[in-house]
Amino acid sequence: MNMILARPATTISVPGSVPGGVYTDLHNAGIIGDILSGYNDVLTRWVSYDTWTYTGKFNVSGDNLKFSVAKLVLEGVDTVAFIELNGSPVGSTKNMFVRYGFDVKEHLKVGENELKFTFESPIEYAKARSIKYFTAPECVPDLYNGECHANQIRKMQASFSWDWGPAFPSVGIWRSASLEFFNGAIIRSFTTHIEKKYSTWFLKVKVSLETGEQIRHIKGYLSVYLSVEGHQTIKISKYVDRKTKIEGTIEVELDMNINENLIREWWPNGYGSQSLYNLLIFFTTYGNWSDHEISYKHGKIGFRTLELVEQEASLILGLTFYFKINGYPIFMKGSNWIPSNILPEIGERDIQRIDNLLLAARDTHMAMLRVWGGGIYESDYFYRRCDELGILVWQDFLFACSMYPADPEFLENVEAEIEYNVLRLQHHPSIAVWAGNNENEVALRGNWYSTQSQFEKYKNEYIKLYVETIKPIVEDIDPGRRYLVSSPSNGRQSEQDGYIAKNPYDPNYGDTHYYNYLADNWDQNIYPQTRFASEYGFQSLPSIQTMRMATNNTSDYKVDSDYSKHRQHSPNGYNFIKMQMNRHLKLNESDPKYFEKFVFYSQITQAMAMKAETEFYRQSQADWYTMGALYWQLNDVWQAPSWSGIEYGGKWKMLHYFAKSFFAPVLVSPRMTLTSEVNVYLINDRFVPIYDANITVETFNWTSFVPIKTKSYPASVAPLSSKKQFTLDLWDAGNKDEIFLKFTLNAEGVVSSPSNCLFPVPLKNTKGLKKPKLELSVLKKESKIVQEFTVNIKVDVIVLFLWLEADSIEGHFEDNGLIITKPETNITFITRQNIEPNTLQNALSYQYYEN
Repeated sequence: MNMILARPATTISVPGSVPGGVYTDLHNAGIIGDILSGYNDVLTRWVSYDTWTYTGKFNVSGDNLKFSVAKLVLEGVDTVAFIELNGSPVGSTKNMFVRYGFDVKEHLKVGENELKFTFESPIEYAKARSIKYFTAPECVPDLYNGECHANQIRKMQASFSWDWGPAFPSVGIWRSASLEFFNGAIIRSFTTHIEKKYSTWFLKVKVSLETGEQIRHIKGYLSVYLSVEGHQTIKISKYVDRKTKIEGTIEVELDMNINENLIREWWPNGYGSQSLYNLLIFFTTYGNWSDHEISYKHGKIGFRTLELVEQEASLILGLTFYFKINGYPIFMKGSNWIPSNILPEIGERDIQRIDNLLLAARDTHMAMLRVWGGGIYESDYFYRRCDELGILVWQDFLFACSMYPADPEFLENVEAEIEYNVLRLQHHPSIAVWAGNNENEVALRGNWYSTQSQFEKYKNEYIKLYVETIKPIVEDIDPGRRYLVSSPSNGRQSEQDGYIAKNPYDPNYGDTHYYNYLADNWDQNIYPQTRFASEYGFQSLPSIQTMRMATNNTSDYKVDSDYSKHRQHSPNGYNFIKMQMNRHLKLNESDPKYFEKFVFYSQITQAMAMKAETEFYRQSQADWYTMGALYWQLNDVWQAPSWSGIEYGGKWKMLHYFAKSFFAPVLVSPRMTLTSEVNVYLINDRFVPIYDANITVETFNWTSFVPIKTKSYPASVAPLSSKKQFTLDLWDAGNKDEIFLKFTLNAEGVVSSPSNCLFPVPLKNTKGLKKPKLELSVLKKESKIVQEFTVNIKVDVIVLFLWLEADSIEGHFEDNGLIITKPETNITFITRQNIEPNTLQNALSYQYYEN
């Protein structure tokens, strides 16, 4: 349907789109420029303060109006809108995250019809509600350049800005809209409930049928078809003859028993295959209206058992907190997902970007992503791809870093949101756990928003929202999955403590979020123990190549420029980066390439900090103490400093390349103690043990490729485990400022395990590191699907953090940020572009760390 977007207060009238949004349509019409350029996040803010209308015309035939029911179905409206059809009101919306269905037959006519949406400013709506139901905090920090009262509106919270992103409080019809005509009933949603007992899988399918306001009785035949192994299909059917509920729905339940020989288990990425089976549901209506009418739904389901185990820990205080999949305790490696675009209608339909990000997660051994509570419930496509790629989803409900109101109108709004989204997503095998909110328990206990004087009031509202409203809905629709009231929290212990624990960061329970910008982030000894690290991170800047997407003004390329300050939303963010950088790296502010190096060194600092912290958590896997590491954050929404490992546009930072190693299934991981001893761990995330293996330790000085000392140590470790193998004394290795150590595993059956290096002193204090001479040459490899090239690297001395770029060629290196310890190294570059080796050769450039 073609629509017109208009601003009634002015003469603006431009083509509108469905799905779409006001910022997208105004940009397409040339009214505003690229919203992510320069200061446009502030300069276009006027858009979100006004009332906007979307008006469209469509035709209806006489045959359409012969149907008993005509429904206007809106999959997503952002957010507060009044809807008219042919001048008559048909309904209103006030929640971005729900599907709306309005019976509109009485308002339709044969021929041309007019549909009009009048959108209220989300900022003004939130402000008006805040006057009536004020809930802390009032506003985001000034540094965010954002808007106030996001907690009053059921809209993407980050659209009012965040410490990693800009404010674009859009309006629009961001998901599809359609008219449905039928006589009887249609299948609106379904859920699947799977259990395994002995050698049999038990599948319960619950189907929700929906009809119109005038129909109070549904008759028909419901059939479920499940494809299984051996090209076989299992069918079960049921005759339906039921009166509807008040809202015009009924729920029908069907059960299947399936022999385990007909099913292959679904596994997370890295642990097995992702077997999925087609589920087809048909409902054939019987009645006096016409011939049989058929409605159907299709989905793919996976068979797996999943349990979040919280039981008394042996030998130590507290409760365990780990995911057991198909009977095995699995350490969850992964990251946190924020919206793929700050404008949801673009993020929703940009499946290439979703694919690229999820494939990047898969290719770095991630098995879980946490869909963070300030974003959106992602598209059906997103969860389907997670199913296919084996990426489990920790799904937050969309409440983040705030107290929220608990008035009847708000709670009723939330009820509809939770019910709709749990019903929509429940059947996906990738959904691992539901969490009520992001950081709201710890915010209340920690007095983040000066709520201490009204602690009891806010605690009561917290319990009313997350415990009394959300929890029963989730547990009724999806009893087989754990609902965590908050993240971080102490899990079951928080519940026993009345839902607001005395210390929600207790390392002996639940999950934690940990950020420390003051201590040395390369030092593993600073990190506290945790059962499950669901957030941790450190900032870096995006590459200059990515920055150029937002500004070509050379004066902006300074740390203290107005532009750089505008893009940094984290208080003291640049100072923290600088502080960490100066602990380990040498960077002179008088260097003519200071900014270029600052950007590059910030990515080194981030990558090394995340390496240190992640390996600490993986080392702590012994006895199932720590069983998850989800760093903050996977992706970005604009070209700015952030915690991401992947820049806006898809370019990998050094962090994401490092993740490929620090999340490797088998890893030798050293930890230097405060007394200059080195404890060496072997981590094994496979189902088979490692035995009769050797860990080779090479001691290098900075002047030669030939190690000054080489020694091998026997190593072994059980499946799905971490174990300390031996301890080294660095004082035996020589002067610490002249050496570094390299660790390599040799084990039968282990195809690939990355080497690992340990630097005993800050790199800026090393002696002997020289400036290298580099030669790069390119050869084409044989490959039928994509173009692959070998980049041959020749050096004359040891090189730290060698970073390769391919200019404007779209593609990626299989490894980057290299620690070069031999004269010649080959790296693969992959691209879908049809280019010759000399094209890549001419595009290559590089950086490295130098003292």
